[in-house]
Amino acid sequence: MMLPFRSDRQTRVEAERCLQCYDAPCTAACPAQIDVPGFIAMIRSGNLTGAAETVKTANALANVCGKICPEEIFCQSVCTRSKQDTPIAIRELHFYATLHESRHGYSTPRFFSRNGRSVAVVGAGPAGLACAFELAKLGYQVDLFDRRLPGGVPRYSIPSFRLSEEELNCDITFLSRYFQFQKAVIDEVRFREIENSHDAVFIAVGLTMDKPLPIPGAQLQGVIPVLSFLESAREGADASAPGKRVIVVGGGNVSLDAAATAKRLGSDEVVLMYRRGEKEMRVWSGELKEARQQGVQIQFFTTPIEIFGRNRVQGVKCRRTRLSDERDATGRPLPLDVDGSEFDLEADAVIPAIGQVPGANFLRLFERTLQGYLKVNDSFATSRGHVFAGGDVVGGEGTIVQSVGHGKKAAHCIHRYLSGEMDP
Repeated sequence: MMLPFRSDRQTRVEAERCLQCYDAPCTAACPAQIDVPGFIAMIRSGNLTGAAETVKTANALANVCGKICPEEIFCQSVCTRSKQDTPIAIRELHFYATLHESRHGYSTPRFFSRNGRSVAVVGAGPAGLACAFELAKLGYQVDLFDRRLPGGVPRYSIPSFRLSEEELNCDITFLSRYFQFQKAVIDEVRFREIENSHDAVFIAVGLTMDKPLPIPGAQLQGVIPVLSFLESAREGADASAPGKRVIVVGGGNVSLDAAATAKRLGSDEVVLMYRRGEKEMRVWSGELKEARQQGVQIQFFTTPIEIFGRNRVQGVKCRRTRLSDERDATGRPLPLDVDGSEFDLEADAVIPAIGQVPGANFLRLFERTLQGYLKVNDSFATSRGHVFAGGDVVGGEGTIVQSVGHGKKAAHCIHRYLSGEMDP
């Protein structure tokens, strides 16, 4: 992972390396479909504002994605330049352009003519914001609802050392002119009111409930849900270490964020426990490397079987695992316990990070998948005709830019539906 560019000269030198591919694979690999060669060409000519506008036209959370998007699995992974030497630092160029514009003044916003119809967006995270922005561009009055301020995961769960408040607010400030925001808790009654007062609805409420560890002792004091932990750490400078010895259970990016955050807050020892091996982790290599550099210890092929302590956590009883030939729904080998391999690890805090599920109670109105996510078709339509959905609430934990892609695509499906071109 490259360091951020510090000067216009650095960015132009890097932009000069771009081969300006026709039918560029980097654009095809971007869930938000950013015109990568187009914005890089503008940087090369010195037009940073034009570059930022090109990115933001495609990606509502342009600044956020420029800072934290996992380019290693999207645009940069397919960069043609890598066949000669190294891929273009696409994400870093993207971030430099959008941050430059936010600090030097946005260009005059274009307000789109209204078509007389309205759409409600429930959930102000990446998918909801992207859908709202795209619908506004298509001429709709957009009303955005959320129980908290707009931002979703980037505002409340991504550690501040990865994404600052300023970097997030650059996007929110830009986008807020394109929708009417209402802070509200949406229950079944309120949802029906919203549904009846709009031509269509888009649901993007994300995953708001942590999966609990299904082992004895999971209710002891000192067992901290990962979303609560990350939100508390993000909220203020007075956040303290969760404990001297902390065990984080999980094998995804959220678990890495929690482990790195605990270490930064002052925990002496942080162990990340995962029941498979490194190859099976669903993490970005840059974050794994960063966690290790901060001193996070990783226990592979280990699973917790009990959290012990009188009133609060004193440790975790663990068991070694091995991989079987059988595979789960993700295609990864299932872990099997190794009999007689039990051992104890001392700890005064345990942070389960084994996944999240949807938590909004009005979702019971809809057909769900076996995993509890909202069931949608290829057009993002739910079981309730004019209600659509996207983001993590339909597909499970994904990346910010994938949620943005969902929101954009869903907006165009809603438009085709309301234009009479599509039956959901």
